[in-house]
Amino acid sequence: MNQSIREKILAVSFHGTARLDPRLKLLLLIILGCVSFFINGDIPVLLLMLSVTLFVMAGSDPGWGIKMLITYLVISYLNTCLRYLTIPVLSLMISIFGVTVLKMIPIITLGRWVIKSTYMDELTVSFERAGMPLTVIIPFVVMFRYIPTLAIEYRMIRNTMRIRGVSDTVLKVLTHPFATVEYILIPLLMRCLKVSDELAASGTTRGMERENKRHALLKIKFGAKEYVILACTLCLVIALFVADRSEIGQYILWRQG
Repeated sequence: MNQSIREKILAVSFHGTARLDPRLKLLLLIILGCVSFFINGDIPVLLLMLSVTLFVMAGSDPGWGIKMLITYLVISYLNTCLRYLTIPVLSLMISIFGVTVLKMIPIITLGRWVIKSTYMDELTVSFERAGMPLTVIIPFVVMFRYIPTLAIEYRMIRNTMRIRGVSDTVLKVLTHPFATVEYILIPLLMRCLKVSDELAASGTTRGMERENKRHALLKIKFGAKEYVILACTLCLVIALFVADRSEIGQYILWRQG
């Protein structure tokens, strides 16, 4: 019976890089996230974004990778155009905001992919095999499950607003901030409190607090494939830092005229 269930799960499960050990996924997210903030050159940052995109595309989610790459290119070009604004305070604020968004895009791309491609039972088993205590595993798994649930709640709030004829466009948010707080943030905060309690109760009913050894239907192992990808990632990090401090890092990729 278990073999039949396992075959069904394998038929619909993720493939490629999405089948890597969850510990490696989180480690790559931390490493590449730090690299994104420590390199500044246009070309090194673009190479980082391209690497993240290819990694995500090889992990059963090519659409998300391409979408975020296009978003990065568009925001990079717009940020270059906005540099020519000469409004004293506003120009600096827009420039800082644009750079921050560009730094966050690789992290968001990889982070969302990690959340979507990782099953909670795999994450729990991998953490237990790493020797982490349940006092750390349970809050982390609940938080990991909490993020996509929060996105679902936000979509439900937006659908309710549309039914009642309330607009939630970007222009509406900017021109009516108090209405945004009333119609979006307050309901979202109320749902956050209830969802956190529901997820904690769900974890308890599934035996999260039991100290018995857990098993996963899919194979969880930090094997040779994971070590090879980790080594390639470290080589990429070194190459990006070297390029960032060379003439390549000084080259302005996005320029006008």
